[in-house]
Amino acid sequence: MNVFDKAFLHNKFKAAVLEHKTQIGFGLVSGSAVNAEIVAGSGYDFIWIDGEHGPNTVTTIIDQARAIAPYGSHVIVRPLEADRALIKQLLDAGIQSIIAPMVESGEQAEYIAQSMYYPSRGKRGFGAPAVRAGRWGRLPEYIKHAEDELFLAVQIESKKGVENLKDIVTTDGVDAVFLGPADLAVDMGYFGDFSGEEMQATIEKLIKDIRALGKPVGTIAGSPEEAKRYIDWGASFVVVGVDTIFLAHMADSVLGACRSIVK
Repeated sequence: MNVFDKAFLHNKFKAAVLEHKTQIGFGLVSGSAVNAEIVAGSGYDFIWIDGEHGPNTVTTIIDQARAIAPYGSHVIVRPLEADRALIKQLLDAGIQSIIAPMVESGEQAEYIAQSMYYPSRGKRGFGAPAVRAGRWGRLPEYIKHAEDELFLAVQIESKKGVENLKDIVTTDGVDAVFLGPADLAVDMGYFGDFSGEEMQATIEKLIKDIRALGKPVGTIAGSPEEAKRYIDWGASFVVVGVDTIFLAHMADSVLGACRSIVK
């Protein structure tokens, strides 16, 4: 049997983020492997597959990860929920980086972190040799080296999460925090609009507080200008677009331009 070296597992995205080297990413919500491959060809540092709001299953996530793999962008997945069994499936599918949605307490962060790791550190079940993570037995030392390359970001996107910020951020096994500004804006009464002065001040404070606690921060930006602002405040990884929204905007823009020339 062919044997892969442990270098096959290297998570370049994790290494960059932990060194606070800025990483720019793009989101996939459509569930389309074709869209995944198109975006991967652009050369983003990472591509975020959204299993929370997108029509995704573990199978469609694997299909998109395979489409992205030849192009070099790192795959991050946000699962439907921060469920131990679902996280196990994603890890066994070869996904190394997870964004766990709607984390609101240190206890919840601990549960999620334990889902990422084998005993005695965690509670992940061992089945890697039979699945894509261990490349079907071709990575015989997977269990020895894989955990060093796993990356967990917990998503804070509610007032309760903000209240429990320190407990969440300092949980063992949490590598970074991802801020969900849209959901936080809903919870704060802004109907998902995080462009206002109070919301932007909140995001700035959260980024700086999390960095002061020693963890990298990621978030979503609505424009390159907004991304620059978050990076200037200390964000290390930023999602700057989503496939479905980009397609809708482009379709509307082209049709609008064409309508204007039709007599």
